[in-house]
Amino acid sequence: MSTAGPRVCRLAHPDADIRVRALHLPRARPVLAVLGPVDAPEAELAAAVLPVLRAVLAAAAQRDAVVLTAGADTGITHLVGLAADALDGKWPRLVGVAPSGKVAVDAEPVGDEVRLNGNHDTAVLVPGSQWGEEVPVLFRTVEAVAGARRPALAFLVGGEDGARAALVDHLGRDRPLLVLAGTGGLADDIAGGKVDGDLEVLVRSGRVAVVHLDEGPDRVVAVLHRVFAGKPGDALHADVPPPSVWPRVRFREPSAVPVIDPGYVLDYPLLAGAIHEANQVVAPVLHEQEVAALRERERARLLVVLAIGAGFAATAFGALQAWLRDESWPGVLLAVAGAGAAVLAVLGRGGENPDARARAERLRALYFDHLAAPPAADDAEREERARELATEVARHRHEPVSRS
Repeated sequence: MSTAGPRVCRLAHPDADIRVRALHLPRARPVLAVLGPVDAPEAELAAAVLPVLRAVLAAAAQRDAVVLTAGADTGITHLVGLAADALDGKWPRLVGVAPSGKVAVDAEPVGDEVRLNGNHDTAVLVPGSQWGEEVPVLFRTVEAVAGARRPALAFLVGGEDGARAALVDHLGRDRPLLVLAGTGGLADDIAGGKVDGDLEVLVRSGRVAVVHLDEGPDRVVAVLHRVFAGKPGDALHADVPPPSVWPRVRFREPSAVPVIDPGYVLDYPLLAGAIHEANQVVAPVLHEQEVAALRERERARLLVVLAIGAGFAATAFGALQAWLRDESWPGVLLAVAGAGAAVLAVLGRGGENPDARARAERLRALYFDHLAAPPAADDAEREERARELATEVARHRHEPVSRS
């Protein structure tokens, strides 16, 4: 971690205005507010969460976003600091907001005080002696940095009862929330539909996405990019992008996106287990086959475009030959262009990969068949279904595609 430590800015009172220039904060930037427990998580959970945080920080840096945390070097903020260390100085702007009575700035920690995390750029200290007193200032800081034109996403990892008020405040401002299920606490309560009151109403507003920890960093980053690429107030459900007009000369594999929007887990909590299993077993292979089909389709489209171009060239050389009747070279170019157009057209017609497309369609059907099955009666039946699902996925992936 950096030995210099963050720049410390103290507020005179908790209701003080958040002025980005006075606090040395950027303005009009996307914001990611990381929420989680103050206490240190278990080692196994911390090891599982750390790769997700590294991917999240890297994605936030790509979007030039500002990441807000609790600032103190403990709990989820400590993990954010460790994730930043792994990025070799390429992490985004980190800003911490903490109660002044809980952190030690220029001296050794006393009692239950904690040091500020050294990888943060700025620490905003709020008058207070209890965790939770900083939350209103944290979200006012979100508003000040993001403004009205930039998206602001809250990312909940675990979480305690004190985070409920923070989420109500955040969702009440019509800002999106990403929940990392499988991390315990409030995150699992939201994923399982076990919240009530105002929070229950707000999490069903279409502004919440749920991704399970076991689904890996790519799922989390896909939601983050979708939010940061949109505008404030956009729905969190994924829209299908319009097809590109021109094929790309160099194929770039698209990022994996959820088969169904993660937020649907909140609408159908009884399907949470089945969705999680399908995302682990079926979704990766489905993405693999869709990428294979897309690669061949782009190749075929490129060949067709080149064939059309060669056809135009043949037409132009034919006109040139008619104009220069005594010259032989236009005829040679006409023949070459015509032959090239014919070859490219034949290659383009045979360039599709119907097997990969058929496998992808069958895997997608298998995904939804798994969701439609009645709930398992016990753990033994659930494990048996998981084995059967893995067997079906392997069969669709490797066996020859039969066509009736």
